[in-house]
Amino acid sequence: MPLRTTITELGDQDLLFLLALWHIPEVNRYADELPGLRGWTKSDPADKAWIKYQQQRRELGPAYTQLIVRLLDGTPIGESFFAPLPDGWTLDQWVKPASTTCLIGDIKLLPAYWGQGLGSEALALVVRWLWEHTDCAMLVVPPHDENPAATRVYEKAGFRYADRSLFTPGHRIMELWRVPR
Repeated sequence: MPLRTTITELGDQDLLFLLALWHIPEVNRYADELPGLRGWTKSDPADKAWIKYQQQRRELGPAYTQLIVRLLDGTPIGESFFAPLPDGWTLDQWVKPASTTCLIGDIKLLPAYWGQGLGSEALALVVRWLWEHTDCAMLVVPPHDENPAATRVYEKAGFRYADRSLFTPGHRIMELWRVPR
């Protein structure tokens, strides 16, 4: 099947779309902003958010990644964000493996594009981009237990539960290793 989506790195022209996406209740129903990882929030004005994003990108390089999901005609329909986790980082019972370059993130689409396979297609592009542009060994996502569609998208991309007993309230940790274990 031919691709229907593409991904691009965040540009200043994308900020208003991104901030609007974050304010759609259905999109963020299961999303929790992980403090300190993004470095800016949906409450920041666009100009301030852009400055913070550029600063984080300069400091962390491509491992700090904000990608915009687009239809092939350029229409933005979603976003994917990944950020590096420092050694010793935990998410309740899950502990980042020591000396492993690890990114945590997610993918979100506008509700009009749900259920069409676009999230799975775009996430495959995101994973490929991350493997090509970063030296991370592992990707981590924490889909919400009440969002089975997100879990299916991550499973299609190759993510597996780290350990079903390791969780943060409402979320189960899924991992994808560059080199399968």
